[in-house]
Formats: sequence, structure tokens, C-alpha cells
Amino acid sequence: MSSSTVAETVYNEIRDDILYGELQPGVKLKLEALRERYSVGVNTLREVLNRLVASGFVFVEGQKGFRVVETSPSNFKELTAMRLLLERDGLAASIKHGDVEWEARVAAAHHKLSTVEKQMLERDSRELTVRWSQYDREFHQALISACGSNLHMRLHHEIFDQFRRYVVIELKTHGFRAQEIIDEHREICELSLARDLDGAIAKLTDHIETYRRRSQH
Repeated sequence: MSSSTVAETVYNEIRDDILYGELQPGVKLKLEALRERYSVGVNTLREVLNRLVASGFVFVEGQKGFRVVETSPSNFKELTAMRLLLERDGLAASIKHGDVEWEARVAAAHHKLSTVEKQMLERDSRELTVRWSQYDREFHQALISACGSNLHMRLHHEIFDQFRRYVVIELKTHGFRAQEIIDEHREICELSLARDLDGAIAKLTDHIETYRRRSQH
């Protein structure tokens, strides 16, 4: 396995452990402990941790090393505003310019998402949460995939992952919203494919803001 492949694998593993609470907000990331946990060299770890700093999951504490970024209501508010800005604009452009290939991407992504959501109605597990999180991102990325800007897509991906950290916390605190969230995703999909711009944007906005509203209770 090449060094770049190893670094990518470790990056994904540490990012997911942060996202799903295995590495708690504020915890110090000690290189020796990480080296043993992820079976990788210190140089690769430094490369990965610096990349996680750039992605907003880790920060450098002066000369004291690396820590997982803390969560806060103000940060979640900022991420919500940025996600809404990127996703509403991207969806509007996609509804206007999207072709049949865009429609197929949206429909396929929603099918995968709705399948795992129905499984989550029956049982709760990290494996399902991880799959749901992946398919949720794929669906929302598909919605904006005809926006015409690779930069827009990349920024949305980064913001979505940081936002997702709070979603996982909200899920652990309040549980999966079950039928409610299934219905929201279905309606967003149907309104988008029907080219109902106002309806799709309104439903998307409510869907995203619901996470922050629930986190405040």
C-alpha cells in the first residue's frame, strides 16, 4: 500500500472516530497513542493531523500539540448558516440546470438513503449510523451536483462533514427522528425532481434547521 493510500486511510479513520465520538471534543491527540491505535508512523500521523486541522476537526495548541476541536452552539450556528447558503444556492442552480443524469443521481442517492433509514427504524447500531451518515451526504451532494462549480461542491463537502459531527451528537442525545426524517428526505427529493424550486428550498431549509433547533433542547 502506498504512503498516500495509508495517509488517506488513517485520515478517514481518525475523522470518523471524531465524528462518532470515539475521540471526544477537546481531547489531546498524543502521537504515540495514535501511532499504536492506528498502526502508522509518526510522520504520516503529522501529515494526517495537519490535514485534519485544515478540515476543521483538529487544532494546534501552541507548542502543546494537537487537540480535537471543541463543539459549541455558536459554531453549530455558523455551520448551519454556511450549509444553508451553499446547499440552497446549489440546489437552486441544479433545479434550473440539471439534466436527466442529475435526476438519476438524486433518485439513486435517495433510494440508498431511504433503504438504510427504514432499517434504522428497526434497530440501532453504529454500523447503520455510519452508513446513514454516508448516504445522507451522498444524497445532499447529489441534490447540488448540477450546480456547475467544483469549488462549490468541495466547500459543501467540508462544511457538511463538520455539520455532521453535530448531527451525530444530536442523534445520540435525542435519537433518530425516524419517520419524520424519512418524510423530509422523500419530500425534498420529490420537490426537487418536480422542479418546484420554492417548495424544495423551503423543505430543505426546515430540514437542516431542525437539527439545530433540536440540539438546543
